[in-house]
Amino acid sequence: MDDGTFIDEHGDRRLRDTEFILPVVVGTSAWWLGKKASDTVTHRWTVYLKSANNQDISHIVQKVTFELHHTFNNPHRMVLQPPYEVTEQGWGEFDINITLSFTPDSREKDVSILHRLKLYENENTPSTTKKPVMSEAYEELVFSEPVEAFYRRVTSTMPRPAPDLSCQPYTSQYDERDELDKLKDCRARVAAMLTDVRKDFEGAR
Repeated sequence: MDDGTFIDEHGDRRLRDTEFILPVVVGTSAWWLGKKASDTVTHRWTVYLKSANNQDISHIVQKVTFELHHTFNNPHRMVLQPPYEVTEQGWGEFDINITLSFTPDSREKDVSILHRLKLYENENTPSTTKKPVMSEAYEELVFSEPVEAFYRRVTSTMPRPAPDLSCQPYTSQYDERDELDKLKDCRARVAAMLTDVRKDFEGAR
């Protein structure tokens, strides 16, 4: 009798035709220092990762590593518990690699997300010390056919709010249901396109 599971090559029991989606947000928050700015330090900034619904994800994520520009002291910053953020000072924009390592029972590989530090709004908007320049991106991490024990543990864990980020009041609010509906709609369109391509291919043979 098929119970909807299978044993993978490592001996782990996985759920067939099942997906677990973890929606997260990566971003930066940058404050211009105004009169306190110098040639080498113009901004204080924070790079962060959080769940899209502001819930604690430490039962899924074991650690988050932020890879800063190589000119910073100790550019590889590892954060083991929320809030997942690193605050620094500097003058230049650069790409930050953010790597998520999941709990060992997930048997999942690390996932990296690249996000650019943004210090300035645009050329037509003057810098101000009254509010930060925010830059965020929504990402969905998909666990395809997850390990059964991990899936059961995570989905049975009661959600709890995550500790606030230092820039929490300025972060965006995301409606997970809306984003999931968009994802489902996109997948449906892709499936329809693949079906049309297969029909055209078979018709041409």
